[in-house]
Amino acid sequence: MNGVYFAATNRYHVDIMKENALAMYRILRLYHVAIFTCGILWTIFPLVNRALGENVQFTAYFPFDTAESPTFEIVLAYMSILITLQAYGNVTMDCTIVAFYSQAKTQIKMLRYDLEQLGKIDNIETKFTENIFERSSHIWKALKDEKIKIHSKLVFCVEHYRQIVWFVKEVESIFGEAMTVQFFVMAWVICMTVYKIVGLSIYSAEFVSMGVYLGCMLAQLFIYCYYGTQLKVESESVNTSLYCSNWLSSLPKVRRQMLIMMQYCSKPLTPRTAYVIPMSLETYISVLKSSYSLFTLLNQKH
Repeated sequence: MNGVYFAATNRYHVDIMKENALAMYRILRLYHVAIFTCGILWTIFPLVNRALGENVQFTAYFPFDTAESPTFEIVLAYMSILITLQAYGNVTMDCTIVAFYSQAKTQIKMLRYDLEQLGKIDNIETKFTENIFERSSHIWKALKDEKIKIHSKLVFCVEHYRQIVWFVKEVESIFGEAMTVQFFVMAWVICMTVYKIVGLSIYSAEFVSMGVYLGCMLAQLFIYCYYGTQLKVESESVNTSLYCSNWLSSLPKVRRQMLIMMQYCSKPLTPRTAYVIPMSLETYISVLKSSYSLFTLLNQKH
């Protein structure tokens, strides 16, 4: 990521990298606020239920009686802090993986901009004199120099794309197993959460806390699929950006190299889970359908 190919080289690159960093920061902060809210609600509803005289059961086993004060309050604080810290860790890891794919999407946008600028001669300074031959000679020399530069710029773009492909595959190889487990676990958790919410009162504190928790789970799965789709869409437009360049002004040798690059970039970058399941919005819909089908089955048996 700190190499020369991923570095910003112009104002446009800097702007889109800042936009990407700001978007990732906002997503992480939004998740942290949602987790904190959920943790507060999980702390409140046992207190409310206990005040109403209902039996409160903790999700962990303790080898002592937790019904009496101050043991109840200490155990409740311990469980709330523990679950909240675990949630912070999980969400931070998810946002880190998503940030990698978002960075790959940003690099594709930078590459597309560089490809579209190939052969552009807007920055050539012409000397306007009364001698038309001197002016024509200056322009012709600038055009010739620009044709020579196109080849080196194209080589840089090809290597940039190769580095992006390597980066995406590296992220998949490192986090592939974790994302596979994450997808299946989230499908099960979404189903069980909906199943529990159905039996709760709308006006209870537990209903609100479980609703916030369900929203976090849905959003947690959504950001994976959303940024996976964004990366795929951006990579599908690489050839279009190359075609929008001033390829007519390039040498025949460079045009042939452009055709080879277009063939190489014809297959879009599609992040996958377990090297099989694409991280796309279609997959997100499929997971929700599977969760709903499992919920329907459990509800019928109940």
